[in-house]
Amino acid sequence: MAQMGQQSNQSMQAGMNGQGATISERELLQLALSDAKYTATAINTFALECVSETLRRDYLTILGEVHSQEKQIFDLMQQKGYYTVQNANPQDIAQAKSKFSSQAQ
Repeated sequence: MAQMGQQSNQSMQAGMNGQGATISERELLQLALSDAKYTATAINTFALECVSETLRRDYLTILGEVHSQEKQIFDLMQQKGYYTVQNANPQDIAQAKSKFSSQAQ
């Protein structure tokens, strides 16, 4: 049991010294994008629930900056082939449009 503790402690130290598992660029960018999405959601909530108009404007300014950073990360991921997006099929668009326009009536 003590040996297991020593091994995990050594593994943790090796990781802190740069000798352990590494994170790929793709994983790092995915984490950054997820974090930006989470941050944008939180700031949006703060702005919506803010009583002070001055503070609300500040939150909205920050939200715009976070969205800008999020877009830069997304564009970089697309450029590197880490995030691929397919164009929607025109038939699927027409079908969805028809479905939702009939529900609105």
